Amino acid sequence: MTKITKVNNFCKMCPTGCGITVDVENGRAIKVGPNKEHPYNRLCPKSAGLLDVTYSKERITSPMKKTNGKWKKISWDEAFDFIAGKLKKIKEEDGGNGLFFHLGNPLIGSTSEKMVRRFADVYGSPNYTSGASFCYYSRKIAMSLTFDYGRINALPSFRGTKCMVVWGTNPGGSSFLQNGVIKLLAGRGAKLAVIDPVRIPLAKDADIFAQIRPGTDVVLAMSMINVIIEEDLYDKEFVQNWTVGFDELVERAGAYPPEKAEEITWVPADTIRDLARLYATNTPSTITSGVSVDHSSNGVQANRAIAILISITGNIDKHGGNIWPSALPIRDLRMPDMAPPANEGVGSEYPLYNRFAIERNIMESFDALLKDPPSYPVKAMFVEASNPVMTFPDTHWTKKALEKLDLLVVTDLFMTETAKLADVFLPASYALETNELRDYSDTGISMAAYAHKAIEPVGESKPNWEIWAELGRRMGYEMFFPWENSDALFEYMLETTDMELGQVKAVEGGIMTRPEEQRYLKVGFNTPSGKIDIYSQLLERYGYDPLPSYKEAPESPVSDPELAEKYPLFLVAGAKVMAMTHSQHRNIPSMLKRNPEPLVQINTETAKGLGIGDGDMVSIESPRGEVRMKAKVTDDIHPKVVSAPHGWADANINLLTAGGAPEVRDPISGFSPYKTGLCRVSKV
Repeated sequence: MTKITKVNNFCKMCPTGCGITVDVENGRAIKVGPNKEHPYNRLCPKSAGLLDVTYSKERITSPMKKTNGKWKKISWDEAFDFIAGKLKKIKEEDGGNGLFFHLGNPLIGSTSEKMVRRFADVYGSPNYTSGASFCYYSRKIAMSLTFDYGRINALPSFRGTKCMVVWGTNPGGSSFLQNGVIKLLAGRGAKLAVIDPVRIPLAKDADIFAQIRPGTDVVLAMSMINVIIEEDLYDKEFVQNWTVGFDELVERAGAYPPEKAEEITWVPADTIRDLARLYATNTPSTITSGVSVDHSSNGVQANRAIAILISITGNIDKHGGNIWPSALPIRDLRMPDMAPPANEGVGSEYPLYNRFAIERNIMESFDALLKDPPSYPVKAMFVEASNPVMTFPDTHWTKKALEKLDLLVVTDLFMTETAKLADVFLPASYALETNELRDYSDTGISMAAYAHKAIEPVGESKPNWEIWAELGRRMGYEMFFPWENSDALFEYMLETTDMELGQVKAVEGGIMTRPEEQRYLKVGFNTPSGKIDIYSQLLERYGYDPLPSYKEAPESPVSDPELAEKYPLFLVAGAKVMAMTHSQHRNIPSMLKRNPEPLVQINTETAKGLGIGDGDMVSIESPRGEVRMKAKVTDDIHPKVVSAPHGWADANINLLTAGGAPEVRDPISGFSPYKTGLCRVSKV
């Protein structure tokens, strides 16, 4: 009788990292189920594709090198020697500045990310970038400027909450666990408000649904603040003791009465008042916001306004409101004595991004590369677990930048649209094939957990961290990459904590710690004032507005009426569905069965006026290009908005999005306006 072994690991079909149990028979994974000891154990539909990804026939499992435009299988030795030779030459000619790194969503916060940062420091490159150039760091900049210069984003806490505001995010398409918690708590009586141009499933049972115009979130937040101040609903004691700049806020918020906000946001004035009262009077109240808030030219200011809204109602740093999980003091592997100064690297267009993100902005990196001649010696780039051709804005601009590189190395599982442009492809191992030590603070809980390798790497694939360690040794950096296996590396990383590796490995669900609540009562806030900076002197010092303010986007019916005549609809690009994660999983049969093709949502009356029926093939055009996909006609979307998913190679919506021109981006973060561009739709 064949013996089946059960091994605990993490799902990597999305960034959450839910706990899984893997059944292994004769060295092959045959089944995946939930690890009941792990706090994240309600597996979403994506987990069903783990085995399909692992054993996919399309997976590349050997190193590949492009010669005369054709791919050829090579050995790891050949790959490492070729890359090391190129990098040594670049280092001789341009120092460390000629090398760029870009990591995607699957590796953020992982051991692999830490190894990349270490390699960059040792090589002398200041040019580390990540998917945070489009996600998360807009909020981190805003939250840091307001609450704490050293913290991560203030995340929603649902424990004991009486009111939940879901702002610019659709947990039903992106966060299975959060969606379930919100539905559960709403069913138990917690108030629920949803702010979105689309009536997402959660909105259908919400107490308030605010159908907002894309990109005007800062106006709505400031108008809510206006109501809360006017009606005396703010937490006076907290504001008096723990904030700076409230008087200036009163004056600024006075410029956004609900009637004026209605004209800009499309949200009725009475709905704005109801929304403000719901949030301010049902405390503790929590706000969960998403990238739709970030993806406009007002993204940082919108996130600042939301942070201030959280602050003046006293909903910060307490359960039921918004909290900071405590990151574990795991050694980060950086080599600060070898790293270039923090102010070095490509450009200085987004200084606050560089300060609070502690990395470079990939948009500015590509700007430098595309100047003629280049304004910065960009020669080589590593792209790992990312697919820029499908996920970066303005695809023509993105491809043009990638094609100018002397060397492009892609580390991935599949021959993605980006990998097709590469010179070298390095095959990475996947979730079930690697050990991992994970800090879960980025998901909202303070926990360390260990993933046990369930099977040997498929083919010749290698764990990402091993690839960097071996390349480092080939470069002559042996002393900086001494670890022979993952456990030796993890033991080194845990030396800065009060935990030992054996202890973490022995706990099947992870070691959880509870962060201290309202720590500011003892130590204050880590800001220049020691309090919450409603008025930001740092923003003012860099020439930005120190209080949240609204500026009409360059591409809108207000700022460019002539363009809007030709392109009358707002395009929300990047809508998520539960079966897919960004550009992933579209080659996985079990995932395609759940979501077989891209659909663009268009309002029923709008579609009727254009002669479009449900399921018709339509053309979506913007000033940058055209794509085609089938229409999903629905009453759930605003009549002036259409919404389309990203990540489909045959219908790449980012051919239509702006971002290649700096003037359309958020001036503080450099984020691109994925959610606020203009388009037109016609039946094919």
